[in-house]
Amino acid sequence: MKPTNENRTDLKKAVLSLLWSHCGGIIVALIFCIGMSPLLFGNGLWISTPIVLLVYSLPVYRTMWEIGHADLNRAHFGHITLNRWRGIQIGLLAMIPFFLTGVFFLLSKTGLFPNFVVLYKFLNAELWPVINLIQISMYLPDYNWFQAISVALLIHLIPVAIAEFAYQLGSRDFSIKQKLVYKEKKEGPKPRS
Repeated sequence: MKPTNENRTDLKKAVLSLLWSHCGGIIVALIFCIGMSPLLFGNGLWISTPIVLLVYSLPVYRTMWEIGHADLNRAHFGHITLNRWRGIQIGLLAMIPFFLTGVFFLLSKTGLFPNFVVLYKFLNAELWPVINLIQISMYLPDYNWFQAISVALLIHLIPVAIAEFAYQLGSRDFSIKQKLVYKEKKEGPKPRS
């Protein structure tokens, strides 16, 4: 299918929607990180990491599931062809500003900027416990280059993976919430007449 202006506009809308949801998720994650600050060290990381990722994921999941579901509906009516990689595409495009913060993190490791760790953790609060799993230190020289690259670039693939997962479920019309809330009734034996 040849890209049209409508497709480009739709992609921009989807990326902006995900970006806003991502920012909302960061704010919620930051509140949880501050509230659970004693758990951001040591064994507490095994508790705080899934909690923070879960609360961050809720707005991102909802947005991407709706985008996937809308794409499924449009595909049913022949308006588009479903693209298997659309969730990843939207996720990567929305994460560009955060990949750039990772570049600044790496540049500060080389000494071009002052210590960027504290600000970086605040800007990427949804990944704060994951960053602490890699290296707890707030002092940049404590990070080796593998840790710095992991923190700066690779961990940003976690929100992309969440976006792709939600998009795929939406494009398959599979709702986790619906499966948790509603149970299918099993048909029992028919009453005799």
